[in-house]
Amino acid sequence: MNYKSFPRQTFLASAIALPSFYKGGDKAVLLIHGYTGIPHEFIYVAERLNKEGYTVYIPRLPGHGTSPEDFLQTNRNDWIRKVADTYMDLKISHKEVYVAGLSMGGLLTILLAAKYDIPKIVLAAPALRTKNRKIYYTPFIKLFSRQIMRDENYTNPDKEMYKIGRVYWNRDYPPMAAELLKLQKMAEKELPNVKSSALTIVSKSDGTVPLEVKDIIEEKIGSDVKKTIILEKSGHVLINDVDREKVADDIIEWFKK
Repeated sequence: MNYKSFPRQTFLASAIALPSFYKGGDKAVLLIHGYTGIPHEFIYVAERLNKEGYTVYIPRLPGHGTSPEDFLQTNRNDWIRKVADTYMDLKISHKEVYVAGLSMGGLLTILLAAKYDIPKIVLAAPALRTKNRKIYYTPFIKLFSRQIMRDENYTNPDKEMYKIGRVYWNRDYPPMAAELLKLQKMAEKELPNVKSSALTIVSKSDGTVPLEVKDIIEEKIGSDVKKTIILEKSGHVLINDVDREKVADDIIEWFKK
């Protein structure tokens, strides 16, 4: 993105969309949020990890948590570059760096682990597949539409969440969904190159990512150490849903093992 392409309107991030950093010991954890997500999704897990002595950082992926115009200026390469830069920065100053990603963040975690020697990773509802079949038509739809307004009006009692949602989460973005589709293909192709010990967490109640992703990971990942946990009640953002305490416990146990 060059200077001339910046949208005229302001696209400052909301306070809850800002990156979060928790200073801890010489082992660090990089947490990567999902498609159209924000760092706030990982706050509970981050605080739990930090209490266990880990340094934790949740970056904000480029274009996320700001405005539709800003989001549409980014692509998968921007998101990959962001997590790679963040990982390298953490690695310089820490003995070990672990990585956990939600949904699209899981795809970025796979791509990161395929290129770097990461001891342990967590894939939370990794979006190698999605239940919404429309994503497969986005390479064509994006030629005619960059934004599609949703029928329902976004509502949220939290003022900061509503501030983001009314301009950012109340529409679909075919060009960006097409970027997600490309990331899915890239991540699946790179799975055999992932040697990290890998914990996969999925949920039967996830309305976005099907359970079959666990089978894809178990079959194709190059790791000799792998484990899958299946939840019953949590939705897609399982790191911050009804099972979040268990999820945090499982992640902490995995990194400490």
